[in-house]
Amino acid sequence: MSWNQVNRMPHHTFWWEGIDGTRVFSHFPSADTYISELSGEELAHAERNFSEKGRASISLVPFGWGDGGGGPTREMIAAAHRTSNLEGSPKVKMGTADEFFELARSEYENAPVWRGEMYLELHRGVLTSQHRTKHGNRRNEGLLREAELWASYATLKTGAAYPSAKLEEIWQSILLMQFHDILPGTAIAWVYKEVENRHAEITRDLLGIVNSALTALANDGSSEQKALTANALPSSRHGVDALGIGVASSSATATSISEQGEFVVLENQELRVRFDRAGRIWSLLSLATNRDAIAPGIPANELHLHNDNPTRWDAWDIDENYRNSKQVLDSVDEFNVTQEADGTAVVETKRYLKSSAGKTSTIIQNLRLAPGAKELDIEFDIDWHESEKLLKLSFAIDIHAQEVAAETQFGFVKRPTHENTSWDFARFESCQHKYLYLQERDWGVTFANDSTYGFDVQRTTEANGATVTNVRFSLLRATKFPDPEADLGAHSMKFKVRPAATIEDAVSLGYELNYPAREVLGNRSVEPLVRSSAKQVVVETVKLAEDGSGDLVVRLYESTGGRCASTISFAGVADEILMTNFLEVASSAEASQASQTASTSASRSIDLQFRPFQVITLRVSGLKIDAS
Repeated sequence: MSWNQVNRMPHHTFWWEGIDGTRVFSHFPSADTYISELSGEELAHAERNFSEKGRASISLVPFGWGDGGGGPTREMIAAAHRTSNLEGSPKVKMGTADEFFELARSEYENAPVWRGEMYLELHRGVLTSQHRTKHGNRRNEGLLREAELWASYATLKTGAAYPSAKLEEIWQSILLMQFHDILPGTAIAWVYKEVENRHAEITRDLLGIVNSALTALANDGSSEQKALTANALPSSRHGVDALGIGVASSSATATSISEQGEFVVLENQELRVRFDRAGRIWSLLSLATNRDAIAPGIPANELHLHNDNPTRWDAWDIDENYRNSKQVLDSVDEFNVTQEADGTAVVETKRYLKSSAGKTSTIIQNLRLAPGAKELDIEFDIDWHESEKLLKLSFAIDIHAQEVAAETQFGFVKRPTHENTSWDFARFESCQHKYLYLQERDWGVTFANDSTYGFDVQRTTEANGATVTNVRFSLLRATKFPDPEADLGAHSMKFKVRPAATIEDAVSLGYELNYPAREVLGNRSVEPLVRSSAKQVVVETVKLAEDGSGDLVVRLYESTGGRCASTISFAGVADEILMTNFLEVASSAEASQASQTASTSASRSIDLQFRPFQVITLRVSGLKIDAS
């Protein structure tokens, strides 16, 4: 955080409070480096810079050659000994991180609290660089969840072998590829050739595990089979229960297609969408609320192409001055409207961009409105050959949103949409995961994505005083260092946009886009292995315990930032249901909360109370499920 370009963090020692209210004792080295050489200059800076002077007296100095280096040297250790009691110098004491934190906390228990996001005002480009690697990571994180869910259910219900060794191997590989120079997109070229191939291999392996488990679950030996749908969502889909397998229902009324002058209009039972001949959206009307999500007179679904020339770190950074150059891609080379067999209406546009290098980039976009859908699907297939450009997708939303909620793990982070302070100004590119949500008091719009992390939000005021909230998603970059061919080639990405949405809808839509329905041939429907009675409680993880005991582990979280009670029920009778920590071990804190719930022995369910964004892990022993 010492790299911040605009604002200085006010504390070096503090309590960091997460979105669920839990706190972690934290420390930033006041030396402003993690690779100190213990020079006199560095030690003097650490002392002068220390924010807690008068309240605390110690700071940590990590030293040694880092970033692939060899760690501490003899000279550095000698410098530490010389400054252990040197007049005029801070006193240096060698020790472990554990020893430091124990001492720091004992002398400064009432340290100040920093709540929520610690935003790094640098390296904003890592949210977008090397899109294919980010897409592979998102896809395989989702497939790991599916593989663990269906494989654990198949083991408990049919006795199929649980692929623990293969899952462990895949987890290790994915975690390696999340290293801080791989996933951010800041490694050299050969890394991404290997990583993209490895992600493709992992996808094949995980789909094999998923399909094998689903086949075992959906078949009991009978020869008569039918098409079934497996639903890995934490909510129901097309009549199939959350985390269950069944026959999906379908909507019979096709989406209508009509023309209004220069515009094409798609309409189903929920939405009316009006496009121009460039694929831009001029109206996205919720029929149930009779309210339009798109600001009057301002097109949405507009592509913006910017020059992208960071001052220092090419793949790492997006500099604020990129906004000074904007080319609006407001024309297309091809425009087609078609209707698919299931009644889905599709608007397709194609753009061919001649790059400065003489090559042509192709941007194909399909906008799809399915029968009965409450959201519009947006799909891109891009063959990218630009140089030092940033491509953004823009939506001008007719909402006076004070904040934007962007998903993070086990919840969401709210950020201001204005630039009142220097902290707000510096946050000109932010991070989302599966969804983003804008809201007035009782009406909202949500966007879901399958692989896009960087975005920006700005507000403008129209002549009539109306506020427009402009949301733009960073689709692709084309940096030259350290990989001179970064992001060149084929990409695909998907979005969904839903008007008249609640935060519950945002959570659900994010999962829906990232966990597609899976078809399986079978002769029986399968009830969910785990159910939550509260819709806002998400069943995030279902797996077998890491210790090989055969116990079932279920991780759940409250997803909307509110309190609720939920009954968690299982598809069988358990000998014991315990609350544990993330390591799947019951501790005194979890045991205390579990004692306040319903009986946890010989039970099919457990009653839980959730605080906002609380994460709860259950360990279920001796779960017996009827094989039929």
